[in-house]
Amino acid sequence: MTSILGDRAYAKELQAGETLFWQGDTPDAVYQVLEGFVKLTWSSPCGRETISELLLPGDVFDLPSCLDGSPYPFTCKAPSNCGARVAVVSRGALLEDAQLSWRCQVRLVQQLRRQRSTRVASPAERVEVRLARALLWLGESLGERVGQRVTFPLQLTRQELAEWIGTTTETVIRLCSDWKRRALIECDRHQLTLTNVQTLGLLGDAA
Repeated sequence: MTSILGDRAYAKELQAGETLFWQGDTPDAVYQVLEGFVKLTWSSPCGRETISELLLPGDVFDLPSCLDGSPYPFTCKAPSNCGARVAVVSRGALLEDAQLSWRCQVRLVQQLRRQRSTRVASPAERVEVRLARALLWLGESLGERVGQRVTFPLQLTRQELAEWIGTTTETVIRLCSDWKRRALIECDRHQLTLTNVQTLGLLGDAA
């Protein structure tokens, strides 16, 4: 895809699991996802890592840190099962180009609206509700739909899914095994298929 960052940007390839920047680093650039997706993770004081957000092609990050110079609040990585490609513009170039800064702010507002209209994980809800919503979101964002079936690349590990929805890897494995038995999903090492989107949608609404 074409980056909104313009001629000042250069492309950077991330290998599977590679870190782009760490939580607490001094901001030196703003980024836009070009291919694949990246995850923003937050580490608690006790060292537990949680996925805060998944960023898709077209999404920009981390503009707020670049504008005010505050340390990155998250770590940014490619998912464990696939790489990603991002566009990069230095913080200095961003601050001296008002039009570029404005384009990034408009895109960020669009992303915030999308996030608010899409519920994925809330700690107050049952874990099966959170997992159903997460899989439906991945299917809608990355998948190809034929009837009630949606197939998408399996780019997150079970551990990453657990970090995203706030549960344990064992719980995700147990629920996925149960849903395979009930013919709600099919999965192998490379892709996952939601075989009954309607039923999963009902699970996701059962808050």
